[in-house]
Amino acid sequence: MEELPNQIAERYGRGPSQTARNRIGVIITATVLGLLFAIWMVWVTITGSNQLDPKTTAYELLGSGQVKVTFTVVKPANATVICALKALKQDYGIVGYKEVAMPGDASENGAALELSQKVTFSTTEQAVTGLVDKCWFN
Repeated sequence: MEELPNQIAERYGRGPSQTARNRIGVIITATVLGLLFAIWMVWVTITGSNQLDPKTTAYELLGSGQVKVTFTVVKPANATVICALKALKQDYGIVGYKEVAMPGDASENGAALELSQKVTFSTTEQAVTGLVDKCWFN
């Protein structure tokens, strides 16, 4: 009677050797996925720490030829950062552009510093908004 389950297992591929192979395959797959996840986490941590997140806090339309944009950005105190500002018209076309440099202080350590800037720049047409587009390290 005990021989019947072994015959059925051999016939349908569920013998002890098959179970061991399945277990090894699951272990290898889980190890590879865990390693890929760890690599992804390191990559996200490294690339995320070097990104700047500027925020437009206000804008003011100064007639048909100028815009004043107020923005903040958190940056390391010793790093030089350049920010691109845009003025847009009704159909989202760019009518003004300016790059603003915020120099770092070499005497400071790498502590985070929140800077607020007010920048006035010219436009080619009447703008409806002004904003900080992006910032990058120089």
